[in-house]
Amino acid sequence: MTSTAESHGNDDECPLNGIRVLEVSTTQAARIAGQLLADLGADVVRAVDAPPDQAFPSEPAEVWWDRGKRLVTWGSDEIRNAIREADVLFVDHTPAGLAAAQLRADDVQARSPGLTHVWMPPYAASGRWAELDEDPLLLDAVGGVAGRYPCVEDRPVAPVVATTTLLHGALGAGSAVAGLVGRNGTGAGYTAVVSGVHAAATQMATMMIEGVDEPVFSPGRSVRSLPFWRMYQASDGQWFFLATLTPDLFFRALDALDRMDILVLPEVGGEFTNLMVVGSPGVRAVEHELESLFATEPCSHWIGIFAAADVPCAPVRTRAEWAVGDIVAANHGMTTIEHDVLGEVNMPDVPIAFSRSRVRAPRAAVVEKTRAPEVWPRRNRTTDAVAPSVRRPLAGIRVIDAATFLAAPLVASLLADHGAEVIKVEPRNGDPYRAFTLSFIAANQRKRGVALDLGTEPGRGALLDLVRRADVLVENLRPGRLHKLGVGPEVLRCERPELVQCTVSAYGRAGDYATAPGFDPVFQSLSGMAAAQGGDAQPLAAPMPAHDTCTGALGALGVLAALYQRGTTGVGQQVWASLASTSIFLQGSELTAYAGRPEPQRGGVDYPGPAEGHRFYACADGWIAVAAVGAARTTALLRAFGIGDLTEVESTLATRTVDDALGLLAGHGVPACRAVEQQGALEDPFLRENRFSHVVTDPQFGRLRMVRAFVEWAEGDDDIPGRSFTVGEDTREVLDELGYPDDRIDEVSGGRRTVQEQESRGRTS
Repeated sequence: MTSTAESHGNDDECPLNGIRVLEVSTTQAARIAGQLLADLGADVVRAVDAPPDQAFPSEPAEVWWDRGKRLVTWGSDEIRNAIREADVLFVDHTPAGLAAAQLRADDVQARSPGLTHVWMPPYAASGRWAELDEDPLLLDAVGGVAGRYPCVEDRPVAPVVATTTLLHGALGAGSAVAGLVGRNGTGAGYTAVVSGVHAAATQMATMMIEGVDEPVFSPGRSVRSLPFWRMYQASDGQWFFLATLTPDLFFRALDALDRMDILVLPEVGGEFTNLMVVGSPGVRAVEHELESLFATEPCSHWIGIFAAADVPCAPVRTRAEWAVGDIVAANHGMTTIEHDVLGEVNMPDVPIAFSRSRVRAPRAAVVEKTRAPEVWPRRNRTTDAVAPSVRRPLAGIRVIDAATFLAAPLVASLLADHGAEVIKVEPRNGDPYRAFTLSFIAANQRKRGVALDLGTEPGRGALLDLVRRADVLVENLRPGRLHKLGVGPEVLRCERPELVQCTVSAYGRAGDYATAPGFDPVFQSLSGMAAAQGGDAQPLAAPMPAHDTCTGALGALGVLAALYQRGTTGVGQQVWASLASTSIFLQGSELTAYAGRPEPQRGGVDYPGPAEGHRFYACADGWIAVAAVGAARTTALLRAFGIGDLTEVESTLATRTVDDALGLLAGHGVPACRAVEQQGALEDPFLRENRFSHVVTDPQFGRLRMVRAFVEWAEGDDDIPGRSFTVGEDTREVLDELGYPDDRIDEVSGGRRTVQEQESRGRTS
């Protein structure tokens, strides 16, 4: 299926037209980062040390990873010469490899002071596993992702889709463009480190939370989950996911089923909190009732009932069904390119869209024999010295986050990590996601909070006043809701022409589904991801919000591209991101198709990995991940343990300690690492060494250890502290900054004062 060309344009219509990107890469993540910038119009030159084999790519997805690029074979001298004319440099070496190649920021920025240097180490900048070759299985092991997948036996589970690696690429791309935005204001270059561990931190931010003073609730890993958030099987054997995340949504589902009586079962007693612990009496009772009910009718019957009631729910489909389905078609999600050797290649299209800009029509990579001096014309550079920036690249950018739940607020959270000031606007009863207090804190820890009733004139007026002084608005309201409130895109453009508005939705902008609600597991189910993870057994939806987090990263990338282009045009525009488009992107490797390509992998319950030499293994005192990929490393694996066949690895490792096994594997050059388990994950020495977490204090829960950052910048504060805030805690402070007198602030806030404000007034009266 070929996408329509409505979003494709000439290079001069693309937001990154004229930007020169040098990509010195071998990893998937860095190649995806380069691909995304090429899609946005940048001239991306990927330098490799051996001519690429276009006829027989080692991975089918290589055609997708490198689309839109120029591929050159250069040595170190030519790479250093090309850096002088580049705007962005992507490097993905391990720490030792980066030093040996003399491609550290300090090595190159003296000769190219306006360069944005983005280092994307496969794992981290230091520590025991930092020198391992990139492998998605190993990253999910060290980042704690595999230790959170649903399982029957308590063990790490291998994801069949490399969502953490794809997210790593999206984060790297966004950081590169953030540096370009910063350079628009300062003229200086920027230095970012975006590691594999940062990607794991982003994906796991709402799940990896530990109480310092008191234990806090941690969800289990059962394949059954909770009755309002799990897979069910219908009478025809088909599965569907019921995604009623909040009590109101679950009550709506029960009402649609005419089964509100379930709430007064003796084990439930009318308390939704009795449904929050897997395996509890209330959970078992409700599951029994719903499983019995859903087994009486086919899947289509239940999907129809829930769709009519606006209840988030989705049938389980295969990847093939998803790729040719109406949701993908409505979002122009797939495109076709012509490859000189492979012929017609079907692949995902660009996952974000713009109201003014266009994206580049995808095209196959071009292999060139161009030498470094000829790759880009030499620019006339000013001889005036540019002082290095002392602040992060988005310092001075103000973002209004008027979104709820997770995907859209994460757009603003990522911008905050790049240095933006973020003000979160909530209704007076708060973001519904506050029902999950700890996750809300983790996702919003670098924002100030304002409460407004947008159903009133004072509330709408205050929102417009905030927008008039803002650079970015992030929202995920249903289509038409802003118009009804009187603050639609036309009004916003009139009030603030420079505004970049990011709209995040579930199903995208087009089709019959445009107004439907949806959460992460809805798209795991629809897209074939859950079916692939479950293999021949029950479909399995991962608990970590891969779609939400990657939609946040892609939405932030779109915002940053629009901000960069605004530096040239002076005007803003609207940016669209959706869970549906992200679901296509996340399975880009699996959905890239051409005649003769091998079938993508499928998993199973407690899936250990794709091959005997590439999987999780139990040792006497824990689990390890092994990545003996290829004949040479398979032979090395066998030699490490003195065995003759891969079928002997499992029994051999079962009697050895983790450290003993890893020592032998390292001595024979086989990449392997310890798998981080769910309990105590934030205390893992490798994660602690790389500053994976920090402590945030909450009035209710005390000190909480949670994920710290999604990127490291050499510029600005070394660490931005996190905070927990109550609904509207900063309303008075923010409106006072707008020049509102006290009586008007009282009118907007309904006269309510936070506990902090009341205490302050008591001290000053």
